[in-house]
Amino acid sequence: MKMVLIFILLMLTAGVFGMLVFLNQEKVMLVLTPAFRGIYYMLPPMPLGLLVVLSLLVGFLLGYISALISRFFR
Repeated sequence: MKMVLIFILLMLTAGVFGMLVFLNQEKVMLVLTPAFRGIYYMLPPMPLGLLVVLSLLVGFLLGYISALISRFFR
């Protein structure tokens, strides 16, 4: 039963992420640094929804890694 609930939660999450990417297809470029000698460092154009979803997943990954590291230093 637990596996079924996890599967349903995974499908709902994938569906919400898919709808977010589908509904926000406007291309944006994320500027990573301010101008340095007239050069901007930025990500290539990508859909806004994809940028939001990737940022969320990277944040979850960093939180998970920091939780693992904090366990070792207790």
